[in-house]
Amino acid sequence: MEDLSRAREANPAWYVEEQVAETEGPFRHNLARRRRYVQAVLARELAARGLTRARHVLDLGCGDGNNLVWLAAYAEHLYGSDYNVLRLKRAGARGTGATVFLADILNHAGRDAYFDVIFFNHVIEHIPDDTLALIEVRRLLAPGGVLILGTPNEGSWWWQLAYRRAPHIRASTDHVHFYTAGTIGAKLVEAGFRVTETKHTGWGPPDFVWDQRLRSFRLLESVFEHVGRAILPRQAASLYLVATTA
Repeated sequence: MEDLSRAREANPAWYVEEQVAETEGPFRHNLARRRRYVQAVLARELAARGLTRARHVLDLGCGDGNNLVWLAAYAEHLYGSDYNVLRLKRAGARGTGATVFLADILNHAGRDAYFDVIFFNHVIEHIPDDTLALIEVRRLLAPGGVLILGTPNEGSWWWQLAYRRAPHIRASTDHVHFYTAGTIGAKLVEAGFRVTETKHTGWGPPDFVWDQRLRSFRLLESVFEHVGRAILPRQAASLYLVATTA
């Protein structure tokens, strides 16, 4: 709870207010696109193993449990862990059948080599010791298991430009790392993973206010996605990396 207290000094609502559902908020169309991508990866990876469901699936840093709702279709036994008790209560009330439990990512309660799939979605950018976090994830992942890691692509020059245009946002963000595909990929390899796929998604203007306004429209979000992928393929807002044990 000490970490929560420090975060709330910067923004009293952080980690306390409810997380925005996929169907709400300015980025709802891209959130749906990201979810469909992860679902496709899960279906593909499970099919390659002759499965329709993995035995043990963990949403690591599950927050309010928004992703547990659709992850349940891919798991015989679904788990969600977080260090925020308030959010775990919301996750547990979603009726997904998931086992939710309190855990620190840097000293996780999970057993060694237990989880066949770990979904680690837009969490690592908040963790100061990201190297230790990935080592812990590596410990939790079963041999031949799959890690799907999502994180902002904020180390790219496009989104660094957005931060330079809004220094007040840079000063107040709770992100402590600003990755590119190369930097987070290198950290995964260093922690003992083999990266099998990297996906860029979510293009928009390098201005946080206009990005929210324009991408709230489905057509504009789609145009940005197609144009951005064609002319600025590495400058997307988000990254997904699929990895397995090396």
